Formats: sequence, structure tokens, C-alpha cells
Amino acid sequence: MDHVYKIKKSLKTPMVLAVLISIPVFIDVVLGGFELKILIMAIALMVLFYLFTINNLLRSVRITDSEITITSLFGRHCLPLQEIAFFDGMVMGSRQFVTISSKKKSHLIPNSFETFPRLIEDILSVAPENTVGEGLLRMKDHPVTRKSDITVGWITVILLLLIILVRFFPHWLQ
Repeated sequence: MDHVYKIKKSLKTPMVLAVLISIPVFIDVVLGGFELKILIMAIALMVLFYLFTINNLLRSVRITDSEITITSLFGRHCLPLQEIAFFDGMVMGSRQFVTISSKKKSHLIPNSFETFPRLIEDILSVAPENTVGEGLLRMKDHPVTRKSDITVGWITVILLLLIILVRFFPHWLQ
């Protein structure tokens, strides 16, 4: 088995649009002549926004017969199955997470990945005996389709478009 899971495509579209639309907004803020402390805060928020977005776009989970690899902007974590102590599931409202506890550290895989129920099934098929918790088994039987992430992404795009409209085309509002 060798399956790779990435963030939902329906979530990637508003993220990419938000990044592209935010560029003129952030340039306008940087060139706006604000005080140094406000400028530093705006640049810090801008950098965080771009880092988190790029991280989400690059995140992937690869499941093979011998290991689970979690890749992001901040590195690649290879988890050999023999080093994984426990797999479990955690639910927080409409958010579901697969938790992987290894000897070195723990990892969370959110339900924002494409075909999340299949990801759970793949993990269950490669998990060593006595390493699967009840939470993961319940999640397998009751997966939650989360749409609020996509809605928030599109709301961000709309708000950024409104900011551009108000800031750069105020005569259209009169």
C-alpha cells in the first residue's frame, strides 16, 4: 500500500485566492506610513498568514505498509509503524483528529484532508495489533464532513475583495 492524502481541493482554492488578493492589501498597509509598531505587527501578521497558508497547501500524509510520513512546510516526519505506540481519534465539535503517539512525539491529522474516512481505514489496516483506541474506531463509523473550513476560506476571500473595493475603488461606492 502507498497512499498519499492532501488537504481538500475545495479548501485549497479559497486559500490560494486569499493569498493572491491579500498581496495588494498588505502592500498598501506597508506603504501606508503607519507607526513602526503598527507596521511591525502588520508585517508579522502578513508573514504568519502566508506561512500558515503555504503550510496547509503543502501538508500531506503518506501511508505505506512500513511507515506513516507527515510532510509540511516545517519538515517531514517519518513514523515507522513499529515505533508507533498508539493510534486514537479525538473529536472537538465538527473537528476530528487522528492522533498518533510514537516514542518520540505525538501528531494530529485533522479531518481537513481529502477522503478522510479512507485515511482512517488505511491507518487501521496498517496499525500493529493492540495500538488502536476506541476513539479512532468510533470515528471510522461516524466521520464528520466539515464544511465550515471552506466557508471561512470563502468569507476571507470576500472580505479581502471588499477591502480592495473600499480602499482602491471608493468612487464605485458613491
